[in-house]
Amino acid sequence: MHSRTLRSGISTLLFVALSLWAVPEAFADLLIGSNRTNSILRFDENTGQLIDAFIPNGSGGLTRSGGVALGPDGNLYVSSNMTNNVLRYSGATGDFIDEFVAAGSGGLAKPSALIFGPDGSLYVNSQANNSVLRYDGATGAFIDAFVPSGSGGLTQPSAGLVFGPDGNLYVNSHMTNSVLRYDGTTGEFIDAFVPGDTKELTQPAGLTFGPDGNLYVASHGPNPVLQYCGATGQLLSIFVPADSGMIRNPTSLRFGPDGNLYVNSRANSRVLRFDGTTGDFIDTFVEQGTGGLSAPNSMLFFTPGGN
Repeated sequence: MHSRTLRSGISTLLFVALSLWAVPEAFADLLIGSNRTNSILRFDENTGQLIDAFIPNGSGGLTRSGGVALGPDGNLYVSSNMTNNVLRYSGATGDFIDEFVAAGSGGLAKPSALIFGPDGSLYVNSQANNSVLRYDGATGAFIDAFVPSGSGGLTQPSAGLVFGPDGNLYVNSHMTNSVLRYDGTTGEFIDAFVPGDTKELTQPAGLTFGPDGNLYVASHGPNPVLQYCGATGQLLSIFVPADSGMIRNPTSLRFGPDGNLYVNSRANSRVLRFDGTTGDFIDTFVEQGTGGLSAPNSMLFFTPGGN
């Protein structure tokens, strides 16, 4: 009995630690990647009002921003989809620092979502060759194809890339209508956590684990946001139904500091807010085209700081 209780306690602590690690951007301004204007816009987390273009149009050669991540050094890392590289910007000012991952390094092609893993490495969805590539988190040097091309049927990974509470890596497979799970240490394929033969999910995009430990998936099909059990992958609900808040082609999604769910509505260039418990529409948090917002496809709650 004592052994089982101890294991249970350790599992709980691990879950809490991973959950805290996965949301380092809490209590912060909202950064949105504006894909068609090659910029990262900053909005007030309370009002949704534009603050500035934190990373201006084309800074450092940014072309079609794919994903944005906060690094362990406090700086911002942005994938440049059309130039096949990852750029680094000051977390304090948004100024361009350097090309962190060189163009095409390790075969990088049309990079989209990116995330720093528990091991400190940078993981990047390489959409054009159906893989997830891993880079040294300090130098940007290529390490390996953590998820090799097509492993487990991976096809066009885009906005979905997240480490789960179990420490494993979850990746959206856009063209097979599935969410795939890989060993967080080895990159070996585990399973189709959300298999492609379910009728509810169509062309998944962004992924996030909620405060409840469940997986939320943005879908370009008729069910904009779906909620799955974080332990089994079983469908729990159509969390955000069709036409709620005029949502169109949602891409990335995040739970904010207020506990609500924020979703990029790509097709009409809005950011929508939904109740984090019920999925009910609250408001259009960022109005269409604010600050030049066009085809938003990445999102991060972020406190300016860093180097």
